[in-house]
Amino acid sequence: MKGRAESFLRDGWPAISLIGILLVVAVIGSNLGAVDQRHTIEILINVVLVVGLYVFVGNSGVLSFGQISFMSIGAYTTALLTIPVVQKNFLLPDLPGFLGSAEFAPLPAALGAGLAAVLFGLIIVVPISRLSGLGAALAMFAVLVIVYQVAINWDAVTRGTQTMLGVPINTTIWSALAWAAVCVLIAFAYQRSSSGLRLRASREDEFAARAAAISIPKERAIAFLISAFVIGIGGFLYAQFQGGFTPAAFYTHLTFLTIAMLVVGGQKSLAGAVVGAVTVSILSFFFNSIEDGFSAGPVDFAGRDGLSDTALAAFILLVLLLRRDGIMRGREFQLRRPGRLRSRKTSGTVARTDAQAEEAG
Repeated sequence: MKGRAESFLRDGWPAISLIGILLVVAVIGSNLGAVDQRHTIEILINVVLVVGLYVFVGNSGVLSFGQISFMSIGAYTTALLTIPVVQKNFLLPDLPGFLGSAEFAPLPAALGAGLAAVLFGLIIVVPISRLSGLGAALAMFAVLVIVYQVAINWDAVTRGTQTMLGVPINTTIWSALAWAAVCVLIAFAYQRSSSGLRLRASREDEFAARAAAISIPKERAIAFLISAFVIGIGGFLYAQFQGGFTPAAFYTHLTFLTIAMLVVGGQKSLAGAVVGAVTVSILSFFFNSIEDGFSAGPVDFAGRDGLSDTALAAFILLVLLLRRDGIMRGREFQLRRPGRLRSRKTSGTVARTDAQAEEAG
């Protein structure tokens, strides 16, 4: 029994450690002021988004500029399912019958948001999963533009360019933490599955993977739909955190910010996704506070517009120059046994024991 417990702890440690980091962030944030508590919720939402991005981009190696479109779908689905009927009849009088009378609790609304994103993903997954490189990136950017244009022009369902109002505010630090932990577990279970291993094999050597009879489009499609579900959950959390939003919230700024978080942390590991999201989010809040101006004793700094984005861009550039593979360099957090060095990478490199190393030498 003890051996099984140790084996379970060792095998699950990459996910357990990440959830522990998020728990520490949540506990610290919950003991700060109201503004910092909101920032903590934003950090946890960003973790959900970047983890969802990692599921597809990190495991496949295919860059996507369109995953935030799933967040948009999740957020609008949440609004349509949770806004009280009385408000909905006033704000969106032309909604179809079911949506006009629907009023869901948070949990089914979250699942509905994730499933709506998956349904949209099913429409586009076949052509997208067959593309690679720049073609895939541009195709997904086109999807992002299409979803954005539909959102700003479909007045009967999205209110167009007007703010979608009246979404119940239910996202707290602890609910955001719970969903972030669930999404980390989903991503961890996927990357350890046979499908995840096959997809990472194709990322490392596409020709060898095809020679081994791996269906790359199929494996990419599975990761794409799981990514859609997780990012749809992120849209649910965002909608019930802000209470109101416009289509512009789910466009290029957030797209490039989440990609930057993944790249800074290291796109080849789940730990990189979480660490990158937390690090860049905290730095972004810090740089924003400097941009707004501050006083330190006799020194008054009035702030400068654009300082936050400039400082964040400089930090990202510095990380890429010093650690091209990101902060985590494709590694997961691992338990180390006394007398044995274990270093495992999600790129598929197999850790060797000391005895194997001596034999190889």
